[in-house]
Amino acid sequence: MYQFKADIPAEEFEAFIENSSFAPIQQTAAWSKLKNNWKSAFCGIYRDDGAMAGAALILMRKLMPGFVYAYCPRGPIMDLCDREALEAFTKGAAEFCRKNGVYLLKTDPAVVVGKTLPDMPPERYFDPFDLDRGKKEFEALTGCGFIHKGFGKNLEDATQPRFNAVIPLKDAEGNPLDAAKLKKNYKTKIRKYLGSFQPARGLFYEEAGHSQENIALFKKILSATEERQSIFLRNEQYFKLLADSFGGKAFFAFEKCKVDDYIANLDARYEKEPENREKLTEQKEEALRVKEQRGETVELAALLTVYPPNKTGVKTAEYLYAGADLSVFPSFCATLCGLCAQCLLCIEKGCDFLNLGGVSGYFNDGLYDFKSPFNPIIVEYAGEFDLPVNKAKYALMEKGLPVLKKGYSKLRRLLKK
Repeated sequence: MYQFKADIPAEEFEAFIENSSFAPIQQTAAWSKLKNNWKSAFCGIYRDDGAMAGAALILMRKLMPGFVYAYCPRGPIMDLCDREALEAFTKGAAEFCRKNGVYLLKTDPAVVVGKTLPDMPPERYFDPFDLDRGKKEFEALTGCGFIHKGFGKNLEDATQPRFNAVIPLKDAEGNPLDAAKLKKNYKTKIRKYLGSFQPARGLFYEEAGHSQENIALFKKILSATEERQSIFLRNEQYFKLLADSFGGKAFFAFEKCKVDDYIANLDARYEKEPENREKLTEQKEEALRVKEQRGETVELAALLTVYPPNKTGVKTAEYLYAGADLSVFPSFCATLCGLCAQCLLCIEKGCDFLNLGGVSGYFNDGLYDFKSPFNPIIVEYAGEFDLPVNKAKYALMEKGLPVLKKGYSKLRRLLKK
């Protein structure tokens, strides 16, 4: 027998997550702090002997008067194949939502329904993604009353991307990769970034720390990417909140260039490579201009990674944001250099994977083009499931919300014109 409990202590919730394999950052106390515009509740599933068998962070938000929406991001964290435990969660979560005026509980647990494996021998990478188990989990959820929302392939089809590019950081036996083996696993076009390419250009990767100055610089570099791609990611206040919420788990870093080291390398090559002197002269002139304008050390790219919340089982770090200032040394591909360095840091931290995040399920977008050279496993998750709590309101919103969204989008286009 199992029992559902709502509003359990955050410490009890965190202790369970720390010992849960594949634990996502979205099911943490830090995530609840980051989503401070939602009301949050830590919930648990307990056996008769008092042992905890499952946990779920449930976020709640009012959409409009009389309509409160709840979301369990990448949860619940439990054995979804344990039908009795899942039924206890379903019944308990529905009752909890009902008491809080919630009409719908949406979930998107990490149920694996497909995967595209790297083009390399299987012994060179770790693959714990079990499709047979994913099928059973899918059937268990739908059997308990969860409504699956479809297998959309576009990034905007779901709150959390269904297709994720995850870089294996261990071999098939679970042994951490060293730099040489990691480099061999990459596709040829980016292997050089784990070799002499970086030191030859004075490049190095460095943690930024969580000071206001560093976060402001992080956002400034990110803004260069936003402007270049005509997108908006997050504001500076968000990154400050993220740093405060995740503490040492959030790793802000810059890919930097020591311009004098780069110039010294060019000078050394000038003597040894007379056939390349014209090109080397141009590169040195560029470097001298950069030094005069920006100083001896220049930040080229900014990256943000969050390390895994769990201490046991499969551990996945999450690469969340990156930006690059392409006005300075664009040929250095600083973001790729930073990601190569971040992989090595994740290996040092004992991570099994670095998740580069979402790509289109059609494998034809810019994100896929950027991430595919790392030879990741493309993991396909089932996506979203709805648990209607108030069926009348749910039916109304299912019909009315798309119309409202369409009208809102049309209004925005008119206002822009």
